[in-house]
Amino acid sequence: MSAPLRLAVLGDPLDFTLSPVLHRAGLEALGLAGESEALRVPASRLGAALERLAAAGFRGVNLTHPLKRAALAHALHPSDSARRALSVNTLGFEPDGTWGETTDGAGFLALLGELGVPVAGARVVLFGAGGAARSLALALLGAGATEVSAWARRPGEASAAWEAIPGATMTGWESDAARAALAAADVVVNATPLDGADGPCAPAGLPRRAQVVDLVYGPELTPWVRATRAAGIAAVDGLGLLVHQARRSLALWTGREAPLAPLARAVGWPR
Repeated sequence: MSAPLRLAVLGDPLDFTLSPVLHRAGLEALGLAGESEALRVPASRLGAALERLAAAGFRGVNLTHPLKRAALAHALHPSDSARRALSVNTLGFEPDGTWGETTDGAGFLALLGELGVPVAGARVVLFGAGGAARSLALALLGAGATEVSAWARRPGEASAAWEAIPGATMTGWESDAARAALAAADVVVNATPLDGADGPCAPAGLPRRAQVVDLVYGPELTPWVRATRAAGIAAVDGLGLLVHQARRSLALWTGREAPLAPLARAVGWPR
């Protein structure tokens, strides 16, 4: 009998995370013994924490804010998408070194597929220009999205990271170009920590035909998702992406794809 798999999610802070629940549900669905835990790890201690977990026999970890970019430096074998996005949310410990991947983009495509939202030919606006936004942009463009536009508070600081994503456009926050892209968007994504009913953009300013996705999730729907739904616009929070992202991470760690239903049921998705 193989040893139980040990998994974890790292971040700082970790006030609320359902990643361990998804890890356990996925392992159970695959008939594998294992455990998962949430560990608060500041970016300054990430290297030491990863060394400790690898030495303790952990199979891998997911990473959340603010560790995704810092994790890239600790992946001896990063994927091309992780390097281009400057973002790693999944690490796996191997005898020949740690590998790193971003499953955010693939998970987002799977989420849109579940929601029945076509990607080919889609016009997408991303509020935010960080690692999650870059991961999504790479996946969306690779899947045939026509336009991907990211709103950046400080476009000068973010421009270099977006040069590795040809086809994506980065605009200043609420610039004329940004507003034009939003008016034409089929999919609108909040990839910032902005909360409240108005989120990164008041629902009244969103195109009514768009599918809205808030990457933030918590014990309940975010205020922005609730307000957007109240305005008659289709909206979901980040729980769905978490389910699909975790499913892909589990496939990388185990070499097997867990069925979707047990993971979704374990965290109450959809909601």
